[in-house]
Parts: sequence; C-alpha cells; structure tokens
Amino acid sequence: MEFGTLFYQVLTLFVLILVGWTVRRLGIFSDEVTAGVSRFLVNVALPALVIDSMQLPFDPALAREGGAIALIGGVYFIAAIAFALVFPRLIRARADERAIFSFLIIFANTGFMGYPVVNAIWGEQAVFLAAIYNLLFSLLLFTVGVLIMSGSGSGWRGISPRVLLSPGIVSVGIGLSLFFLSVDLPEVIGGPVTMLGGLTTPLSMIVIGALLARLEIRAIFGNLRVYLYAGVRLLLLPLATLAVLRPFVDDPLILGVIVIMAAMPGATNAALFAEEYGVNPELASQSVFITTLFCIATIPLIAALVA
Repeated sequence: MEFGTLFYQVLTLFVLILVGWTVRRLGIFSDEVTAGVSRFLVNVALPALVIDSMQLPFDPALAREGGAIALIGGVYFIAAIAFALVFPRLIRARADERAIFSFLIIFANTGFMGYPVVNAIWGEQAVFLAAIYNLLFSLLLFTVGVLIMSGSGSGWRGISPRVLLSPGIVSVGIGLSLFFLSVDLPEVIGGPVTMLGGLTTPLSMIVIGALLARLEIRAIFGNLRVYLYAGVRLLLLPLATLAVLRPFVDDPLILGVIVIMAAMPGATNAALFAEEYGVNPELASQSVFITTLFCIATIPLIAALVA
C-alpha cells in the first residue's frame, strides 16, 4: 500500500474538520446552521450517496466473490452488533454515551477511507467487493443505526414504525432495486444524485469540526473511554476478524477486504446521526476525530498483515 495515498486521505479529513472548527469559532456557522446542515446530510445528501454507490453494473465474473463477501460481511456485522450491545457496559459508559459507543462499534468509515485504501492495496476488483460490503453497511446504517440513535432516549419499545420510512431506508430500497435490476438512472436524474451524494464527505467533516468547536481542546482529548473505544475500533476488531476468518476464508482478497474494512476509524455518520437525534454529538465527534487521528498508524499495520 502506498503510504502517501493513505496520508492524503487522512490529511484531507483533518483539513475539512479544521474548516468546520474555524467557521464555527468565527461565528459563520451557528448551532442552528450546524443542526440544519446535519439534517440536510442525513435526509438528502447521504441517501443520495447510497443510491449513487449502488449504481453498479452486474458482472457475472464477480458474482461469486460478491456473494461470498456479502455472506461473510453479514456474519461480521451480526457479531459486531452483538458486541456493541455489551461494549458500553464493559467500559462503564454513562447513559448518555451508550448509544454513541454502540453505533461506533458497528459502523466505521468504510466509504471515504475504505474505498481508496483497498484500491491502493489490491486495485479495482477490491473496490467492487468493498461496494458490496457497503451495501450491507448502508442497509444496517438506516435500520440498526437509526434504531440505536432514536431508541436511546425512550427505549426500543418507544420507537415509531415510521422510522423505517426514513429517507435513508427508502434510499437503500431504491438503490438495491436498481442494483439487482442493473438499471442505470438517466443522466438528468443520476447527475444530480451523484452531485448531492458528493456533498456528504466534505459537509460531514465540516459539521464534525463545527461540533468539536463547542468543546474546549482539553475536553476533546480528555475522555478516557474514547481511547478505549479507539483501541477496540482500530486494533481489536480487525485483529479478531482476521484470527476468526483466516481458517475459513481461502480467498486472500475477500479476507483482506473484510479485515481492512473492520480496521477503518469511526463512521462520520455517527456525528450526523447524533446531531439529528440529539444524542451526544460532541462525544460522537470526539470519537471520530481520535480514531481518524490514530488510524494513520494502525491501518498500515493491519494492511501489512493481510496484503
């Protein structure tokens, strides 16, 4: 893997976070603007990105690999969800922190960072497999992810079934239908969808920076539980995934993609969803920031084990 490629991706994230921190400190972004941009991302830009990422041509030659990674990825996510239910209690997280840590155990930054990293290691075939993996990610993000965030206050029993009709979940249904039917959106629709989806990464980083601007520098680095989470997210999860899957997965490409995806830092969507549902967005931003900072050292280490 080219170190320069990884460094560029991480540096890009930090520059955008710095922009968000600066515009909030200068008063260009208020709390109301930050909340409005976050709602736009969750309800418009991110669903557009989901649909756009599923605009993939069906290739019979990759069907077997795609099916295998979908199956293995599904097993990984089931295990991650089970672990996410107990992890907050293991680190003695406060009640207002549990939903954030559960969400971040399940979901990593497998889009903006995942695609370029696997491309740098293995090339285009790995990008296709990463896209299949991210189909599962998107489906769970707007189901399990939404349920975790929306249910953290009143409990799972208080969740309205209308959550399942959120723009994000609807976008997964649309995207999957287009994918399996090999339907390409006409340019007059596909173009705007692509442009809207392209707003997700830069705007989400800016929102994270704006949310971090609410905190003092000491507070960003002062939560011990965030470091415990970072160790689990960046090292324990990928190493455990490698140890468990290696005896059963013969294809080194499939194994490598799954492990590298498990090694990504916390999903930026955590901060967006936390802001949308009013569940400790500052902690979500802290966790994303810290794991993104440390991943520049941990991802090359994990890549060396599987590449």
